[in-house]
Amino acid sequence: MYKSNQAFAESSQPPSIRRAYWVPLIVFSGSFAFHVSLTHVGQQLDELPMLYGCFYFHYVTLRHRRGMKVAALGLCGVMTVLMLLFRHSIVPFIVSYALLVIGLLARSYMLMNTYKTLRQSQILQRGFYLYMVGFILWVIDQQFCEVVKPLHLHALWHVFSGASTFYWIQFACAHEFIVTNQGLQVQNIATVLPFTTMGKQLH
Repeated sequence: MYKSNQAFAESSQPPSIRRAYWVPLIVFSGSFAFHVSLTHVGQQLDELPMLYGCFYFHYVTLRHRRGMKVAALGLCGVMTVLMLLFRHSIVPFIVSYALLVIGLLARSYMLMNTYKTLRQSQILQRGFYLYMVGFILWVIDQQFCEVVKPLHLHALWHVFSGASTFYWIQFACAHEFIVTNQGLQVQNIATVLPFTTMGKQLH
């Protein structure tokens, strides 16, 4: 915790990136609200922040384009209305979230291939592996819940998805530094998590 606080305090990460750290915290809070209440309201508190967070992540890498803020807010409004109208069906959420995640991964992959330094940093690749491990555990938990329940695979899904989200935030920050020609330096938090700051280019 000390190392992460020190790195965060000493870095000059853009405000848009610093705000992104609130996304997993809000999502986890919503997930907690759902798991302790198991109500439709709790479900909305779980699902809507996941959609809003994905929209914000798209906005982070597209914010330099004109009209992106209005477009993101408008789509958030549409998704909110659909979720409220069909609150007894999980289909709108599943379809929306899947499209947002796939779109984010596709765009991130294109950005990684566009900038050599991003590709060399290995941030996106490692975050993707973590997400896939978590997703596989989630699928196993859903399909064989009664058998694997003692293993708490759903909790591990939250751990891996949270870690992969942190990786993606660092990837987005690295992209910001590169496109603005500020250089890039990747530090390590407890030798496990990356932390991107301004610095010399990677070789």
